[in-house]
Amino acid sequence: MILNRIVSLLVAACVFVFSALISWYEGSQLLDIPWEWKHTAVFSSWLIGEVTSSKDILAIDHFIYAAKFEPLFPFLMASSAIVILFLLASWLFKNKNKGMKRFSLLMSLVFFCISAFLSDSPTAGLGFFATYFGLLGIISVFSVIVPCAKEKSMAGKLLR
Repeated sequence: MILNRIVSLLVAACVFVFSALISWYEGSQLLDIPWEWKHTAVFSSWLIGEVTSSKDILAIDHFIYAAKFEPLFPFLMASSAIVILFLLASWLFKNKNKGMKRFSLLMSLVFFCISAFLSDSPTAGLGFFATYFGLLGIISVFSVIVPCAKEKSMAGKLLR
């Protein structure tokens, strides 16, 4: 059982690293497209101010560009990061059902916030991510509600 969890964590970590490197490479196209800096170099604008040359662009903005225009590897990166988070949470809350439920509800709130933040993007890539995170939020909520409903129905049957 523990070997399965370790293998799952290692596979997810390898997918994360591989997809992060590919996303970073794909996003480096941003350096050659100055008209896109205003709309995509968000973190550089926040931290540095106006982006006037490609040297001003931070590495995290490469991931934003990749998510907007080449979303496959950023999708794999985000998915593997979420798998890693939930695997670590399941280890942390191993025999604590309430802790895992709270974690799932917190993550659903995070997913809904990310989805709302990305929902007005004009690009197909970020629109896809908005839908993806919205669906993850719904799944996270249902992963808490359905077991609670089953527990209550079982408790009702036992009382009869």
